[in-house]
Amino acid sequence: MSHIYITRKFLISPFCFCMLMMFTDGCSLINQKLTHEMTLKYIGSKKMENYPSGSTMSVYDKRIYVMGDDALSLVVLDDDFKVIDSIELFKNDENRIEKAKKADIESSEWLVKNGILKLWLFGSGSLSPQRDSAFCFDPATRKIERIDMGVFYQKIKNLGILELNIEATALIDNQLVFGSRGNLNTKQNYLILSTASAFPEPRNLKSILLELPEKAGISGLWYLPDEDVLLITSSEENTGNAYDDGEIGESYFGMIYQASRKMLEIRLFPDEWIKLSTLHSDLSKQKIESVSAIKSGQGYKLILISDDDQGGTKLFN
Repeated sequence: MSHIYITRKFLISPFCFCMLMMFTDGCSLINQKLTHEMTLKYIGSKKMENYPSGSTMSVYDKRIYVMGDDALSLVVLDDDFKVIDSIELFKNDENRIEKAKKADIESSEWLVKNGILKLWLFGSGSLSPQRDSAFCFDPATRKIERIDMGVFYQKIKNLGILELNIEATALIDNQLVFGSRGNLNTKQNYLILSTASAFPEPRNLKSILLELPEKAGISGLWYLPDEDVLLITSSEENTGNAYDDGEIGESYFGMIYQASRKMLEIRLFPDEWIKLSTLHSDLSKQKIESVSAIKSGQGYKLILISDDDQGGTKLFN
């Protein structure tokens, strides 16, 4: 498959963006041009069998670490989306944890603490104390440590975040960036910044109002340091609070250029923004929950994950 090359007048050098979905029989290629000569290419999708409610994923060394918001285990996939490992976080009689009891892990990020790289999985903070936890996974030892995020999340609320709902996380230089999702009643979406080297201590907390399409709530973040580009996903859901699910609408994909500099702002608009269903009808009414990227030649393979609120998980590459 040939790569799609993208040039942008605002970057020092051109770079390539390629949205490559998993191959499926008889699937046609659909391209979507963005404003700066970028092209997204759709190819297909793959359903994860027997894994519920995919809500976050994070890539490291071409391995994809996936977690569902009511799942029992963190699963590891190769770049062909084959499950190669599973790490149990919770014990439960059923395959899905009851809504009122789940930790509601919705975002994740790799952080180095004391010279050790670990994957942090974050509860949404939308229900205390059940969802006020983070889980720190060490891939070398396979050990998982639970960290109480109650104080950290309360300090975020003290910034004026009326209804906290952490759905996305990204690391930009020494800034740990959380995305708090709005809803039909509390419509504001926020980026919340904290000094990464001090984490889990809340230091230099700051909020940025993130302007997204009406009815769309932030669902995923991923930072490309070589390009200084922040990738964003958001989705529409007919719910008036941070706890209840609602009818699924459209999902969107966007980018913020020169992201490290723009973290100094108090209000942000994405530089690129498309409705994902314009790529292909397969992406219509899919609740996209997260985005990650794997470098591929001169470009990137973008990976999306969706949750249908019925226990189903689908991957788009």
